[in-house]
Amino acid sequence: MHKLIFLCAVLLTSTISFAQEEEREAVLETVQKFFTSIETRDRDLLESILVPDSLNISVRELVDGEARFSVMSYEEVVTALTRPGRDAKERSWDETVLIQGNIAVVWTPYDFYVDGEFSHCGIDSFQLIKRDGQWLISNSSWTLETEDCPESPLGSLD
Repeated sequence: MHKLIFLCAVLLTSTISFAQEEEREAVLETVQKFFTSIETRDRDLLESILVPDSLNISVRELVDGEARFSVMSYEEVVTALTRPGRDAKERSWDETVLIQGNIAVVWTPYDFYVDGEFSHCGIDSFQLIKRDGQWLISNSSWTLETEDCPESPLGSLD
């Protein structure tokens, strides 16, 4: 009897862990689509993963220790991230993902390149909701740092 209870507990835990890992991968897939939309300047892709009227805030660390906050509307962020005339690439690693029901948070370091040259690094924070079975970014915030950037474990861009 004890072996049966133990086996049931192990199977239940394995099933829950598998479901949690599937949700984690789905959340990270949405974040990756965000980065892909920047690189490919694909407005349709970006709009497909954002909640309309989402809020987007960047924080630029200034040399005097102060910070400059920029709040961008949904339309402003979509236009800025998909504008023509530059090649941009953002990479992230060591993602921390928290999920509870239909909300999730992703916190990840990143580096950003423009026209193949390093531009800045920072932390991305994405807040997501699950609507109709799809994870969507409801809010994003990021730091914009140009000094003391850690070396990316992803290596050089080349």
